[in-house]
Amino acid sequence: MVRRATIGSVLVTAALFGWGVPLSRLFDAFQPMTVALSIMLAAILVRLNRGMPTLDWKSLEPQERSQLTSAIVDLTREYAFIVGIKAALVTALVSLAPFKLDAACWSNWTSRGVAAAIGAMVALSVSRMAYVVWRDYDIVKLQKMMIDSSGVREKNEGEVKLAEAKISGMRASGLRKVDTIRRDPLE
Repeated sequence: MVRRATIGSVLVTAALFGWGVPLSRLFDAFQPMTVALSIMLAAILVRLNRGMPTLDWKSLEPQERSQLTSAIVDLTREYAFIVGIKAALVTALVSLAPFKLDAACWSNWTSRGVAAAIGAMVALSVSRMAYVVWRDYDIVKLQKMMIDSSGVREKNEGEVKLAEAKISGMRASGLRKVDTIRRDPLE
């Protein structure tokens, strides 16, 4: 579903850019687009540097640990993919910038094709960023669930140990078992 939405948004944006955005106007937007993309790229690199969360991994069940680490590795792969997309887009924008005056001589189809390609890359970049933010939120919810269940598990284990200690204390005190059958006091 997400893949289809991404492909759809990329194709629609490419068509809209190719049809309705003149390349001469896009050249004027290259500098602000490059700045915005650089900021997003820096944010992704900061996030990539974070790595695995700091948790008491021993408190998690092996299946929970595996589920969480797999999700984090998948998300990191998505971040690397986005770094590639953004690097390609920034490179394209910077490489095209010197051709602003020459672009006026390009054929209509070439201008529309370049505008469509830029629109497609922008749409892909934005849609992947949105997807990764959603995935990051999913991982935070997964971490919350695991931390909460680990806390409940630790509390239950503590209560079991306390109950066992009380039972051991009662046994060690030498109490004898009371007969619970009532006898007639007249006998």
